[in-house]
Amino acid sequence: MNHCGFQAVLWDLDDTLYSRADAARKMFPGMFRQCLYTDRSDAFIQQAVDYMMTQAGRHSVTQEAAFQALLARYPSDKPYIRSQCIHYYYEHIRDYVHPFPETVEILRKLKSRNIKLAIVTNITPELLEHQRKKVDALGIGSLFDAVVYSAEFGVHKPDRRIFDHAAALLGVPNEQCLFVGDDPQSDVAGALSAGMEVVWLDRWQTDDPMTCDPRVHRVVTAADYFGA
Repeated sequence: MNHCGFQAVLWDLDDTLYSRADAARKMFPGMFRQCLYTDRSDAFIQQAVDYMMTQAGRHSVTQEAAFQALLARYPSDKPYIRSQCIHYYYEHIRDYVHPFPETVEILRKLKSRNIKLAIVTNITPELLEHQRKKVDALGIGSLFDAVVYSAEFGVHKPDRRIFDHAAALLGVPNEQCLFVGDDPQSDVAGALSAGMEVVWLDRWQTDDPMTCDPRVHRVVTAADYFGA
C-alpha cells in the first residue's frame, strides 16, 4: 500500500465508502411499485428506473425535479405523494448499500498499520437515525475509531470545526490527517481549510480549479491513491 505517511485517514460516507447511485438503482423498483405504479410489468418498471437514473445526477436522487421528470415521461397510476416516496427511500436505501470492495481492503490494511480511521458525514437531524442505520448496514463500522455526524455535532462540512473535532476525537493533529471524499466543496475545500491533505474521489469527473492545489490528490477510486 502506498501513501501511508499519515496518522489518521478520515472518510466521507455517501459516494465515498459506497455508491449512492448503485444503491438507488436497486431500491427504486420497490419504491415505484409501492408508491407510483400498479400492476406494471417488470420491463416497464425497469424502463422507469433507467430513466430516473438519467435524471438523478449527483446529489439529486431524491430531488423533486427528478421525480417530476420521471412522472412526465411515465405518469403514475397512484397519486404522487412526495413525502411517501422520500420516506420509502430513507427506510429502504440501507438495504442496498454495499461498500466498494477495494475500499474495504484499504481500510483493513490501514487499520493493520495502526492508522486511525473516522467517518465524517453531513446529515440533517431528522435523518440522523437513518444515517446511523446506513453505517451499520455497510458492515464496516468496526474498522472505524469514530463516526462524526454533523447533525449530532451541530456543524456541517465544509465548516472546519467538524474536521477539527474529528481529528481531536482521534487524538491526531490536523496536519497528520488525510481526508477522503467526493464533494469538492464540503469535503475537499472543508478539509483543506482545516489544514488536511485530501484524496478527492472525483467519480463525476468534474471541472474544478482546486485540483491545482498540491494538497489535493485527484483520483477516481480510492485504489488509485492507496494502491491495491
